[in-house]
Amino acid sequence: MEIGQNKAPSFFSFLREGLLLPSRNWRLFTSVCALILASTKLIELAVHPLAADETKLDIKALNTTEPGSPDFAKLLQNLLLAGAGYNLFSFVSHSAVQIVVLFAAAFTYPGQEHTITTFGALLGQAKAQIKGPLLTLAFGYILETFSFVPLTAMASLLGLLEAKQYLVTSLVASLLGFAAVVCLEYFSFLCSFSVVVAVAEPGCYGAAALGKAWRLANGNKRQVVLYLAVTGALSAAVSPVHTLARTNNSVALGLLLGFVYALLLALVQLFSDCAMTAFYYERS
Repeated sequence: MEIGQNKAPSFFSFLREGLLLPSRNWRLFTSVCALILASTKLIELAVHPLAADETKLDIKALNTTEPGSPDFAKLLQNLLLAGAGYNLFSFVSHSAVQIVVLFAAAFTYPGQEHTITTFGALLGQAKAQIKGPLLTLAFGYILETFSFVPLTAMASLLGLLEAKQYLVTSLVASLLGFAAVVCLEYFSFLCSFSVVVAVAEPGCYGAAALGKAWRLANGNKRQVVLYLAVTGALSAAVSPVHTLARTNNSVALGLLLGFVYALLLALVQLFSDCAMTAFYYERS
């Protein structure tokens, strides 16, 4: 996919383009937004309740089983496998939807030689090119999972130092922990950005896509910080709706607020993916 723009982009242009991109094909992006909404509600209404109920049953059974017995080990194994299964389903569902959104944004971006105007054609194109983005997503997910290990170890060390009241050492560990969180957030952006690279360049995926994402973002770190700040602020801005949906006493109002919250999250995800796609084309 080649971009046909010669004008140098401004500092904020990728955010503006991410906001305006759906307006270039309202019909297509309305279907895409409906897909995001359906996936979100499916996980919220079906997967999460099932996982919570099964977890409660397994924990209750564990509390009445003698530790160290074969039954205890089997129940613990079932609990871990069930949790991993539900998390895997949520990850696969979210990943598939994200890839479809990125394909929609890539084929709608101005200057592309090949455009897609219908949702059916979009799904067909995404299915034909799913291998690269899916492998890139899985590769990034594995790296992100392993990157949490040193962060967890650092958090444990910080708790130990605070318990021992080593103030100076604790302060240094806190600063290191903050730096680690910032680096992890930036790395998470690179992993998501690498999926955009895999969508836009079918022959580039996995480690190659992550490497190119790092090179494109490395010279534009201020824009990356801006992107993370804006998308983080938008996510935080809609979270009170979720709190109201959980805490109000009216069932009807709770369902309505829950739907509004899911819709707002879908719009935030749509904007985030479109803005990231625009960032790629402006910097490639």
